[in-house]
Amino acid sequence: MSLPTAAPADSLRASSLPYPNGWFCLAFSSEVRPGTVTTRPLAGAEVVLYRTSKGVLRAVRPQCPHLGAHLGVGGSVEGEDIVCPFHRFAFDPAGVCVRTAYDQPPPKASLTQYPVCEANGSVYVWRHALGLPPQWEVPAFPMDDRQPFSHNTFDIAGHPQDVMENAFDWGHLPALHGLTGLDIGGNPVAGEQTSTVTATARGTMVRGFNQSYTLTVIGLASIAARTVLPAGLGTMYVMLHATPTGPGRIQLRFGTKLELSDIPRVPGAVGRRVTMPTARLLSSVLQRVGSMDTGADLLMWHYQEHVEHPKLAKGDGPIGRYRQWAQQFYTDPVDDLVPPRPRRTGVSSEE
Repeated sequence: MSLPTAAPADSLRASSLPYPNGWFCLAFSSEVRPGTVTTRPLAGAEVVLYRTSKGVLRAVRPQCPHLGAHLGVGGSVEGEDIVCPFHRFAFDPAGVCVRTAYDQPPPKASLTQYPVCEANGSVYVWRHALGLPPQWEVPAFPMDDRQPFSHNTFDIAGHPQDVMENAFDWGHLPALHGLTGLDIGGNPVAGEQTSTVTATARGTMVRGFNQSYTLTVIGLASIAARTVLPAGLGTMYVMLHATPTGPGRIQLRFGTKLELSDIPRVPGAVGRRVTMPTARLLSSVLQRVGSMDTGADLLMWHYQEHVEHPKLAKGDGPIGRYRQWAQQFYTDPVDDLVPPRPRRTGVSSEE
C-alpha cells in the first residue's frame, strides 16, 4: 500500500487547541524499572522519570540545580538517590541534595519534582498551565500488576482532545472499523473527570462473537477499555494514552493485557503454572491485532485538523456534549464554549 502524500496536520497550521491540564501517561510501568532513568517529552518540556532500588517512582525536571546538567543524559540511580553525571551531586527521593563528589557538605539545593502516580500499569505525571497541584486522582482498575502490558508508542500529529473524542464518535465505528450490531451508550457528566461508555458489537479485536466492553475516558489523556471474556475465561484490558509533546504533536501509547482466570482443560497446579505465561503470549498476539485496527485511527489523527465548529450529523454520537465536558481541562475556554456548570446534587429535577 502506498503511503499518503498529504502533509501531517501540524506541518501546515498551528494547533488551535492549547495544552490541556491533567494527568498524562509518560510510560507503561514496565518501562521504568528499578534503577533506571528515562526522559520523556511533555507539553513542550521534558520530564525525567526514575525508580529507586526500592521501587519508589519519581518525576523531576531534567536540569540539575547545581550547573544545569541533564539528569537523563548519563544520570544514574544509586540506591534511593538519583546522581547527576556532571559533578555527581546526589538527590534523595524528596529531591534534596544529600552529597557531592567533593567530600564536603552538600549545598542547599533541590530538584524540581512533578506529581507522579502509577495506575493501571501506567505512569502518569500531572501537568497544569498555572502550576496548580493535582485536582483529582486517576481511577484504578482491578488489574494484576504482576503482568505487564504488551505495548507500542507512536509519535504523530494530533491533540489529546481529538483522540479522546473517539470514544464518543460512534459514527466512525462502522464506517472506519467495520463494526456491526453496534449497541452503544454513555454521556459525559459535567464536573466529573472520567466518563464511561458501554458497548456491544461484532467485528472487534476478539473475533467471532458479540463483544461487550466498557470504555472509561480519563480526562483528556486516556481511554481504558475493559472486556470480560465469555465462559469466565478472564478479562482483556486495552489502554490508549494520548500525551501532548509539542504544539500539535502527541505520543500515542497503546497497550493490551489479557488476564486469564484459567486455561480450559488444563487442570490443577499445571494450569496455574502456565496461565500467566499463556496470558502474556496471547496479550502480545492481541496487541499486534489491535495495532492494525488502531492504525486506522492513527492515520486519521495524524492528518486531522481540529474543526472548532463541526457540522454534526444525526448518528455521530454525543460529540457536542463531549466537547462541552472537555472544557474543564483547560485554563481558558476553547472553541467559544463555556465551561459546564458542576452537576447539582441533592435535588432531582426533570430537564
